[in-house]
Amino acid sequence: MLFKLAAPGLELQLGLEDLSKVRIHEEIIPELLDELVDEIKSSGAVRDSVIIDSNTLVVLDGMHRVAALRKLGCRYLPVCLVDHRNPNVRVGCWYRIIRGEVGEPKLLDLFRLPGLSVEPAPLETASRALEERRASAALLTRDACYLLKGKSSEIRESYAWAKRIERTLRKEGLRVDYENEVDAVRRARSGEVSATLMVPGVRKDEVIEAALSGNVFAHKTTRHVLSARPMHVDVLLGWLKGDRPLEELNRTLIEHLSKRGVKRLPKGTVFEGRKYEGELWIFE
Repeated sequence: MLFKLAAPGLELQLGLEDLSKVRIHEEIIPELLDELVDEIKSSGAVRDSVIIDSNTLVVLDGMHRVAALRKLGCRYLPVCLVDHRNPNVRVGCWYRIIRGEVGEPKLLDLFRLPGLSVEPAPLETASRALEERRASAALLTRDACYLLKGKSSEIRESYAWAKRIERTLRKEGLRVDYENEVDAVRRARSGEVSATLMVPGVRKDEVIEAALSGNVFAHKTTRHVLSARPMHVDVLLGWLKGDRPLEELNRTLIEHLSKRGVKRLPKGTVFEGRKYEGELWIFE
C-alpha cells in the first residue's frame, strides 16, 4: 500500500521500506554523512524520500540518507519508488567545478599525476571522447580544454581518477563543488570558476550492477534526473525506528500525505540551493 502521484510520464510511489533491503551504488562522503545525521537528529524527521528503483530496490538518489538512517539505528526509510527503465528517469553526471586563486599553469601541474596524461583538445573533441569513453576526464578553463587519459578509460578507473584529482586540489586549498554538465561548462567558459573537471557518463545497467554486486562507484558519480520529484514528505524519525509493522506505517503515511496539499514548481527551479531539471512536487 503506497501513496501514488501521477507525474508527467512517470508514476511516483511514496511509502516506507525495510532499510535492510535497499542497496546503494556510490560511496559515502564521511563529512556529509556526519552533517546529515546531526540534521536528522535535530529535526526529528527525514525531509525527503530516497529515490529507489522499484524493480531492484537500488538507491538512485539519497545515498547519504540511507547511510544516516542506518547509523541512527532505523528499521525503515521513506522511499519514492520509480521504474528506472522509464525514459523519464535519466542518468546524468556531476561535473566538478574548481574555485580558488590558481593560474592555468599551476592547475595543469596539479593534473599531471603519475599515470595520467594531459593533452590539449577542442571542447567538442573532449566531449565526444568522454561520451565514447576514450578518455578518463577533461579539464576545461575559460580559454582552453585538455583531455586527461589514464592507462584505461574503464568507467570505474575514470571516477577513481576524479576522486584522486579532487583530493589533490583540496590539499592545495582549492574548493571543489558539483554542478550539472551544462552549468559547469558555462561557468568555466565565463570565468566564474577557475576550471571544470568533466567526467564520463554512467549507463543505467552499470548503476544497477554496481549496487547489486557491492562494487560501488566513487562518490558523486551519477546525477539522476526525474521528470518530477516529490519534496518535503517529512517522515518522523520515530516511525522509522519503531517496531510497528511496515503495512501499518504505510497506512499512517498515506493518511499523513493525503491531508497535505502539493505545490508544483516547473523544471529548472532552484530549490534549497539545488537546481532541478524536472518538476518539483512539494508537500505543504
